[in-house]
Amino acid sequence: MLEVQDLRFAYPGEEATLSGVTFSLPPKKKLAIVGENGSGKTTLARLMCGLLEPSGGAVTVDALDTRDAATIYEVRRKVGIVFQDPDDQIVETTVEREIGFGPRNLGLSPDQVDQRVDRALARFGIAHLRTRSCHLLSAGEKQILAVASVSVMEPDYIILDEATSLVDAMSRRALVSAIERLLGETGAGLVFISMRLEDIWICDEVLFLKDGLVAFRGTKDGFLKYLVDHRYPLSGSALLLSKLEMGIPGFTAALAEFDSLSADTLASVLSALRGTPGRDSERGSAGDDASDSKGGSGWQ
Repeated sequence: MLEVQDLRFAYPGEEATLSGVTFSLPPKKKLAIVGENGSGKTTLARLMCGLLEPSGGAVTVDALDTRDAATIYEVRRKVGIVFQDPDDQIVETTVEREIGFGPRNLGLSPDQVDQRVDRALARFGIAHLRTRSCHLLSAGEKQILAVASVSVMEPDYIILDEATSLVDAMSRRALVSAIERLLGETGAGLVFISMRLEDIWICDEVLFLKDGLVAFRGTKDGFLKYLVDHRYPLSGSALLLSKLEMGIPGFTAALAEFDSLSADTLASVLSALRGTPGRDSERGSAGDDASDSKGGSGWQ
């Protein structure tokens, strides 16, 4: 169990970034964390894997306290994190060496390393990039590589911090589908930080951070209703689903019952419902209501 209890954090000389955040993530469960820029999402991610130490409260990973220097290595083995900017964590020269970097440092045999590399290349659809130099990859390819490189460490919990932000729509669906398969095979818990419903739809629960506090925690359809009720700007999938919910009350609740609905299938359904390109950003009645009082790009 990954547990966050009354967590508080402030950078030196600044006001608190997080204030009293509490939640838990059991193994095999998937939690989406969303929030506007500056809400503390990335700080929370770094606290959960022990890269930062709490100013107050605690983070424990399978009863291991992230503040305990004696067990911090074990915490970081248990919790794998993928940052929004993949250049922050790519350290090797080629794709296959980058994916094999972690397993080699775990002391696995060359055969075991090769097996994990082959499996990751196939799972994430990047076998054709095996010998490619990392610095020649596109931003999206680097992001997929970063996720693959964390997956081969076989952590008990995986944190994705906007890990789909740099990939195009098709690659995003493939990446999220690969993540779903990975979780199904390993039983790892997932924290998915994202602003896209196609991403968070694979999660069991949504946690919304606002000004360092938990403003909402609950179901996916409940979160959509929260956004509409609080007049947040909506676009893309969120706008479309809000319109469907208003036209067919209970639509998103019914959709949420389909646990087997993959992110890839959801994205395809949403694309078909949107119709022609560009229509997903138009404002109908839901968009007008949702866009007049809040700033930012809104939920997609």
